[in-house]
Amino acid sequence: MSWIAEHPAWILLICLAAAAATAWIGLRQGSGRLLFGALAPLLVGIIVSAIGWSVVTPGEHAQESVERLVAAVVKGDIAAAKACFSERASIHVGRLNSPGEGRERINRAFDSFAGRHRIESNVLISIDARTLDADSAEVEIACRTVTAASGGAVPTRWHFEVRREPDGVWKIRRITWLRLGSEIPSLSLL
Repeated sequence: MSWIAEHPAWILLICLAAAAATAWIGLRQGSGRLLFGALAPLLVGIIVSAIGWSVVTPGEHAQESVERLVAAVVKGDIAAAKACFSERASIHVGRLNSPGEGRERINRAFDSFAGRHRIESNVLISIDARTLDADSAEVEIACRTVTAASGGAVPTRWHFEVRREPDGVWKIRRITWLRLGSEIPSLSLL
């Protein structure tokens, strides 16, 4: 059900295609019943899409949190970037199940964005959010980033686990740096 709420445009597109196909068959066969029947998928698509656009899912909350983090880092607003993380957040490298380090390591990593890792430009290539349950979701992003030290655009891939905190705010609980180009990165690079 959350997929429907997170992808209302796809539902509308599928229903519009079904309505168009039914109407086309109705026209070719001269069937008023089929033409009238084309209204059913059209109405279903409009109703389901309207509901989907009006509901904000955990996946969408998580995506907004990650987009807010990326925007803060690109602007160089390190305080805003750090505020995107839960106090119990951890950072991991290479694999989702790799051991990680806590909030202090995240803070040091973000402090490096004020110096040698200052971001000069960033392009978000892809972002994929998925609801896990009512209070958590995961987001995977791919970026192409130019830093002060990189000398050119470097592709990276990241995975985030985002949770609703007791105060209702969505914060990043876990960040995993999956790829640096085609290589598995090292935490020492942050």
